[in-house]
Amino acid sequence: MTDVKKLKNFFNSVMMYLRHYDWDIEFGDKDSYCWKKDKKITINLNYKGDIRQIILHEIAHIDTAKYCNQKHNPDFWKNTEYLTRKFLKTKLDINQIKHKKYMSNGFYRLCYKTEI
Repeated sequence: MTDVKKLKNFFNSVMMYLRHYDWDIEFGDKDSYCWKKDKKITINLNYKGDIRQIILHEIAHIDTAKYCNQKHNPDFWKNTEYLTRKFLKTKLDINQIKHKKYMSNGFYRLCYKTEI
């Protein structure tokens, strides 16, 4: 059985280190996702690997791909790998490696609405 209290403490420690405040984490059986607008991360406890890696994966979304339509671009994976080395002292697990194979560079574009 997963110790949700330890996972929440892990999440809080990482978030404090990264200076991301007022974020919450929820655990359940739905998809893992980073909800930037709500400052919430949801984690599926059925992840087939170290659940801390999917927590770091979702945290990595906070600082990457802000101006890109592809949320799993090279910058995102670089950040995910950094967080995994920093906090778990390991490399990406097999699930993350498989997920990384489907990344793309995405399209970067800033559009400003101007009134004349």
